[in-house]
Amino acid sequence: MQNLMEISFDYYKVFYEVARSHSITLAASHLCLTQPTVTKYIKNLEAVLNCQLFLRSQKGVSLTSEGQRLYRQISHPCQQMGQAQEVIREYVTNQDGRITISATELTMRYFLLPFMERFQHCFPNVKLQIHAHSFPTAITSLREGTSDFALSITPLDNCYDFEVTQVSDFQDILIAGSRYSYLENRILSMEEILTYPIISMETGTASRRFWDTLFEEQGYELTPNIELNSNDLIAPAAVHNLGIGLVPFKFARYYLINYGIIQLNTDFFIPKRQICLIRNPLHPLTPPVQALIHMLKGSDLDPLLSYSTDSGINL
Repeated sequence: MQNLMEISFDYYKVFYEVARSHSITLAASHLCLTQPTVTKYIKNLEAVLNCQLFLRSQKGVSLTSEGQRLYRQISHPCQQMGQAQEVIREYVTNQDGRITISATELTMRYFLLPFMERFQHCFPNVKLQIHAHSFPTAITSLREGTSDFALSITPLDNCYDFEVTQVSDFQDILIAGSRYSYLENRILSMEEILTYPIISMETGTASRRFWDTLFEEQGYELTPNIELNSNDLIAPAAVHNLGIGLVPFKFARYYLINYGIIQLNTDFFIPKRQICLIRNPLHPLTPPVQALIHMLKGSDLDPLLSYSTDSGINL
């Protein structure tokens, strides 16, 4: 195995917790992570070490000989780090703090809420205040300092003064109701799509800017027949055969399964969009806010070789 001077300490911490508890489930609970996230940490660590660290069974996990060797070398520094983190965490959890978040509808429903459950479990004394804001309102709240951070979707405007971090992504699709079932197996061009009634978000929203730009780049102008102020309403409108809906897949999934609407195929590429965490660097962060932001940023794992720990561990 190789010299691992530059592996993020987070991976050692996850490995140590799994080895100590003999369970991915228990380790995930102790670390306030999901089980898939813990599994991904371990798989990535095994990949970079080019060896298997754990044996899996129905009773849990146990260390291989390579895993035992790594555990002997990192157990003491991990214990010391854990003790330091416990002091900090006790300080944070015992505060009667408040976190105020501005979030758009998609980010709140499909990204933020699962993290709120985990955060509340880890920091039960911190109160959460979540505002369902449009992007312009969220930006105003950040400038005024009435929100600690905001969550919004791309494309973003007027964020030059803010710190923006991509934390997740999602896919937009085109959908239609039973009246348009003859389109299901066809591959549609933009020109052909524009011959049908279009259902989209209203002008000024991030979703509308995304679709407007996508069509404009190909030389077409998007002129929807129906404009709505919520992505929640697009799939129901398609169910009633009001036209072709332009919508994030997450909002359409239930209707695709239960209401017989169809997803349309296109001859043009629809890029994924990002969910972004936005904060004002001029406003200081309290320890609870820092803890939550760290949790949200960890939703997509950082590269394994992300920074040097100067651990001195040789395997």
